Amino acid sequence: MERKILLAVDGSTCSNQAIDYIATLFANRPEVKIHILHCSASSGSLLPEPEDPANSLMPTNHKFDKRQAVGLRYLQKAEEKLISLGISADRLTSATVHGDASVAKSLKNYGEKQLVDCIVVARRGLGVVGEMLMGSVSAELFRKCRSIPLWIIDGQVQSKRILVPVDGSVYSLMAVDHLAHIFAGRNDISFFFFHTRSFLSSHIQCVPEDYYSRWGKEWCDTNLRGKNCLFNGPIQLLLDSGIAQEAIHTLSEPTALEESMSIISHARKNSCGTIVIGRRREGLAKGLMGSVSSRTMLQTQDMALWLVG
Repeated sequence: MERKILLAVDGSTCSNQAIDYIATLFANRPEVKIHILHCSASSGSLLPEPEDPANSLMPTNHKFDKRQAVGLRYLQKAEEKLISLGISADRLTSATVHGDASVAKSLKNYGEKQLVDCIVVARRGLGVVGEMLMGSVSAELFRKCRSIPLWIIDGQVQSKRILVPVDGSVYSLMAVDHLAHIFAGRNDISFFFFHTRSFLSSHIQCVPEDYYSRWGKEWCDTNLRGKNCLFNGPIQLLLDSGIAQEAIHTLSEPTALEESMSIISHARKNSCGTIVIGRRREGLAKGLMGSVSSRTMLQTQDMALWLVG
């Protein structure tokens, strides 16, 4: 089954690090197609490029032409870099668009129209204060993009070890389902399932009925019952996709003062380059400190964070 990754580029060092990350995971995977996109914000509406500019009825706009030329240059460099890293040219497509409001909104809209499996965006490493004061494309995408899995790349990430926090929720299992789809049949990726809870939280009990509509009654009753339900269901999703048992690991369940820091510290302790976390539906109660996914997003550095909602 083909996978389609939307990779946003802007010519920056951070963008090049995201390119390196994608090549590390998918260089030798012909079923993974990569669509490279450059977006720039403008006051006009998002318009398709004319197939033949000389015959176009749209008026010439020199600022538009300049942005387009810059975008095409970034796309060419990204394609050349991906090819140099082992990704064949026939797996690459590219486009440049000019957004009507913001780069993040354009990326989201474009990804939805193209039915991509995920959006990959580099983070500029501004840190928590920088994110709050300046904002960023990744921060805006986090707030607005829930229909498509979002991969945020921070720094140079080369590890093929992935930490997967699980909490017994449908959202957590959907994140694992995304992993199973992306890495189906692979034996070169290591997965570490992890559950942590704060001192004030209670033990989680899985409710198979909550999952029936998505995974079916028989599968849920078989894999989402018993004291190990937090791990049995997620592990089975990976096994069902052809991932070997030897690639799947479970970590101890610590009690922590704060879940997101525990997630990040265990990712580092186990040399994981990527954290994959499920997001709750927009509007659900988050508590005074915000959601675990939002705190993890703000605090993760020099790793990739996949957010699946």
